Amino acid sequence: MKTFHIEVTNESEEELITKILENLKQKGMINFTGEHHDNASGKRVPASEEQVQEIIDEAELGPYYSEKEAKNILNL
Repeated sequence: MKTFHIEVTNESEEELITKILENLKQKGMINFTGEHHDNASGKRVPASEEQVQEIIDEAELGPYYSEKEAKNILNL
């Protein structure tokens, strides 16, 4: 499994790109979680309670995230 970071550089195309990713997710080809960063400094925002719970729930099903991926998602 590979993990990619996608940054939409043209805000007017964000909806189209999100729809494409959602379509691929529905087909079972990818899994993604949308994150929206409005801060210009590029600082990471800590994970929401919902994101943390999702990681915990998926972890109970078996190995899904590597330690590095989990730390990246949780902004640790």
